[in-house]
Parts: sequence; C-alpha cells; structure tokens
Amino acid sequence: MQSLHHTYLKLFLTITLMWWGTAFTLAAPPRIVDIKPYEQGFVMASATGMLYWTDPDGNPTDSVNIKTPVAGIEVRDSHILAVSPECMILKVERNGKSRRLCNRQIGNDTEKVVGIACIGNTIFVLTAYGTILSSSNECKEFTAMDFNGTYSLYYEQTRFTCICASGNSIFIAGTHDDGSPAVYTSTAGNIWSERTLTYTESGQTQALDKQPLCLAYDARMDRFVLGCTNGYLFYLPGCSHCNAIEKKADSDIRAVAFNSGYPLIR
Repeated sequence: MQSLHHTYLKLFLTITLMWWGTAFTLAAPPRIVDIKPYEQGFVMASATGMLYWTDPDGNPTDSVNIKTPVAGIEVRDSHILAVSPECMILKVERNGKSRRLCNRQIGNDTEKVVGIACIGNTIFVLTAYGTILSSSNECKEFTAMDFNGTYSLYYEQTRFTCICASGNSIFIAGTHDDGSPAVYTSTAGNIWSERTLTYTESGQTQALDKQPLCLAYDARMDRFVLGCTNGYLFYLPGCSHCNAIEKKADSDIRAVAFNSGYPLIR
C-alpha cells in the first residue's frame, strides 16, 4: 500500500510539474525584435509576427498578427513596413489590413534580413552579411550593394545586426570578425563612413567593448542610440567626441525606441 501511494504521489507531482511548465510556456512574453515610435506611443514587433501598438509606457492598446516571422519594422506615414528574415515586405495598417510589397529572394538561404529603414521614399533592407537592398518605387525594383565586398580594402569584415534611419542619415551596426563593435553611417546609402566608438569616462578615453544588437533614433536629442549586450545604451550624437555610454538594463537590449525623449527598452 505504501509503495502504491508513493507511485501515485510521483505521478501527481509529474503531472503538476508538466502543467506548470505548459502554463509557463503559454504565459511567456513574446520575443520583441524591433520597436518604433508611433504617434504618442510605440509599435513593437515580435519575432513570430505580432505587432503591438502601445501607449507611452509600452502598454499594448492594439495588436495585429501578420502571420509571418518579422526581422524588423519601420513606420511610414500611418502604416507599418514589416520585413521577414527572408525579405518579404508587408505594408500593414493598424486595422489589420496588410498588403505584400515584395517577396524578394536574397539568393543565400543563410543570409537573413536583420532590419528595414526609410529615408524619404527610399526603403533600405539590410542582411546579416552586409547586402544593402534599396528601392524607391514601393519595392518594385531593388538596387543591391555588397557592403563587405565593396569596402573589403577599407573596413574589416562585419556581421550586421541592425539598421536605423532618420532625416537624411542612415546607420548600420554589427561586429567585426574579432568581435569588436562596428557602426557605419551614410547620407544616401551609397558612400559609407565608419563611426568612431570611443567615449570619455572619468577623464579617460575608452573604446566601446559591447556588441550592438539594435539601433534607434532619439529625435529630442538628435542622436542615434545603440542597444548593446549586457544592458548598455551607447549614444551617438552628431559629434563623435560627445559619444556616451549608460547602463540601462540587467540583460541584453535587443530593441529600443524613443518618443519625445522617453525610451522603451526590451
């Protein structure tokens, strides 16, 4: 009888732990891959294809499931441009209506898209291996540039993680082969310059040693911002001598955006 009771107890604990594990899985928060300012709040995108419109504090008010994986988003006018890792671009309205702009084949199954950005009417798409696709006619035609191939004699090979644009400036970021961070900037996407990533702390010049994971633009301060490993933000104003770093979280920052100077970090 005691052995039977022990067997039933083990079965009960096993079922309970399995149920807890299932409940935990169902309640786990979505993995947010990108955030952009939207009206007075933000819009967030999950890797699985959920778009969440939020209030200024990041609390969701509306959501849409576009039913395709998302690598990055951009806000243009009142709609969202969402790009998949395979380079399918959707134009999504807040009411849930969506239209496919393109489903371009990149050519290399391992070369995944990491983000999307816009300057005026031009859409830029960046892949991990440095292919920069641009289109000025709603994705009907694309121009492709191989960043690493073009700049092989000037810059170290870079594995890219993020892209961001504002006004007439576009930034791309990632890591060199040796793991050091890299940021490049351009005004039209044709000619690129490497951005200095040093900063002053306690009177000493330091070099950024965190890996860039995401990029945002802070309009209030007129600066680009890197979200990095270990919870750091790295600020990139117009003058590289004014670069600064700040600890903002306990874990990697994989998505960040600013609206009226207030950040939303995930």
